[in-house]
Amino acid sequence: MRTLITSCSICAPALLLVSLALLLTALPIRADEKQPPGADAASVQPPAALPEPESAGASIVLDEHLLTNPKRDMDYNGGGEITWSGMHALRHVSWFNRLLGRLDDLSGVGSSTEYTQEHALAAGLLVFTPSDLRMRLPEVGDRPYASLFFLSVGRRYVSASGTVAYDSSLTFGMLGLAAARGVQDVLHDMTGSIRPQGWSHQISAGGEPTARYAFARQSLLGEFADRGWTRADCKWTLAGSVGTVTEGSLALNLRWGHLDSAWWSIAPEQTVYVQEPQPAPPPLPWRTGPEVYALIGARVKLRLYNAFLQGQFRHSDLRYSEGQLNQVLGEAWVGIEFRTASGLELRYLARWQSPELRSGIGSRSIIWGSFEIAKSFR
Repeated sequence: MRTLITSCSICAPALLLVSLALLLTALPIRADEKQPPGADAASVQPPAALPEPESAGASIVLDEHLLTNPKRDMDYNGGGEITWSGMHALRHVSWFNRLLGRLDDLSGVGSSTEYTQEHALAAGLLVFTPSDLRMRLPEVGDRPYASLFFLSVGRRYVSASGTVAYDSSLTFGMLGLAAARGVQDVLHDMTGSIRPQGWSHQISAGGEPTARYAFARQSLLGEFADRGWTRADCKWTLAGSVGTVTEGSLALNLRWGHLDSAWWSIAPEQTVYVQEPQPAPPPLPWRTGPEVYALIGARVKLRLYNAFLQGQFRHSDLRYSEGQLNQVLGEAWVGIEFRTASGLELRYLARWQSPELRSGIGSRSIIWGSFEIAKSFR
């Protein structure tokens, strides 16, 4: 166990460095990011009024149990995604974006012409494992192995008044691919830790397509300021999704610190384990000091279906029925964000979720950390 913890401790910094390198190579150098002559805070539009650039930004999110507790190598074992923002990112998957638009029209999300639109494209991976990685056979009462490779498109609609914002996303992916085992084996070989032995029994082993549509309505509750440099804002979010994970949720999120960004620019409550595809927020006004703030929030979820535990149409060696799962789940998070006027953004979140299984050794809380590095363009 000590060897496993030590090797995992090496793995997390390595993954963070790889993520940083990938992001830097993916971001083009833009000459227009230099401050224009004579620009000042008074001559810059507020964030909600800025039009979306063709290339609005890019980000990498890395989720890891290691970012909170190295001993918990189980449950939501890790995941991540790379996101590109702006219409330029969607030029090769325009049909995907149009399909999301059709679904948004049907659901009424952002249907008013008074809403400005922002766009995002994301690709990523989710990995789930039981508590004992040495066991070759599935253990009834514990979580089954599961994985998802996915591609998502996302939109954000911001009202002209700046008091309401809608988010939507459409995800297509593949459950049960052997490549998930390959990715985890490579990482474990690099660090000298044991290879998980039960991947042949993962949900939908051999591969099965899956899809999910999600939507959310963010609404500002209030903004507060003191006589110093600190400010705060609070919002509530009503959300729902249909597909791979089908659920409805209600969330509250509070930010406090040196705030210059719009209240809707960050949405930690919008996740399906990993963060939903979120468009890059507008850059901060020029001559603005770094934005540093803490955030805290909570969400209650009514979950009707979870393919990572219940499977889909394809046979799975270990799966659970609806009656064996908790339908009402709680989630909470706390974190810190740092952002500069040049568009660089760093974020860390520690997350907790109540048990998904009603009984057995798998009936335990899920704890993981999330690290994001992003760059917004003007």
